[in-house]
Amino acid sequence: MHDERLDKLGNWLENFFGHQNFALTSASDDASFRRYFRVQSQQETFIAMDAAPPSKENTGSFIKIAKLFNRHNIHAPKIISIDLKQGFLLLEDLGSTTFLQTLNGNFNLDLYKIAINELIKIQAINTQNLVLKKYDKQLLNTEMQLLTDWYLPKTLSNTHLQNLQAIFRLLSDNALNSKQVFVHRDYHCRNLMTLKDNDLGVIDFQDALIGSNTYDLCSLLKDAYFELQPLELQMLLQYYYDQANIDTEFSQFEKQFELMGLQRHLKILGIFKRLSIRDNKHRYLNDLPLVKKYAQQTANKYPELAALKEVLCLV
Repeated sequence: MHDERLDKLGNWLENFFGHQNFALTSASDDASFRRYFRVQSQQETFIAMDAAPPSKENTGSFIKIAKLFNRHNIHAPKIISIDLKQGFLLLEDLGSTTFLQTLNGNFNLDLYKIAINELIKIQAINTQNLVLKKYDKQLLNTEMQLLTDWYLPKTLSNTHLQNLQAIFRLLSDNALNSKQVFVHRDYHCRNLMTLKDNDLGVIDFQDALIGSNTYDLCSLLKDAYFELQPLELQMLLQYYYDQANIDTEFSQFEKQFELMGLQRHLKILGIFKRLSIRDNKHRYLNDLPLVKKYAQQTANKYPELAALKEVLCLV
């Protein structure tokens, strides 16, 4: 099938590079409408982002947050050239080695500490004058509703549905009653790039907003793509707690973290199933068992989540 968007991207890059030769190769795509290409020109490489259709992608937000991060010494890709109308960006190439690839199936305490330190820098950004959406009750509930819309059986009883709504309110209240900070929203092992000199690159932040300080920590420590062992997770949770100077009791903070993680995992169960059913992207189905495991572990731990435990057993 002819790729008209790729032709347009090639024409745009020809205008940028002029008489310099360049070569395009696929770098990656993701769960959205974005595609990424590596551009080789002479001795340099760049990343070209194709955000199509432009109306459905937060390209303007990506630019704004990339510049914000760089001002705060957070290594987001530098913006080299912009065409918002067509949905094209030319970016600094942060390489092809993700945090996940660096782990290579093995826990790395130093690497996780670097990621947590970087997260604390992100959360220290003053959000008072930023034009960012808030992770409000409506958005939290809309996300959790993906569980019932796409993941759970359509034949749930009214009792099950009512119980789920009560649990959704509990999880929403938990998120809103924790400290509100800058939230990357997808701060996980595939969106962090390991660079030289123990530097960490941060990507895929265009959907950032203001929300719970435990949200991005859940993304990192209860990652859909890499499972930490309980003692490893506990060690890193304590490390964040100490470094971020959390002023609540650790047990209370841990519960906030686990309930925030549950909200995220219920959303992900729905999203991964929707990607398969609606968007014909089936590879995320392989990650469903771990996400369900996280949700079940939290549901099993807290008596007030007994109804969720029952519902999750239906799938």
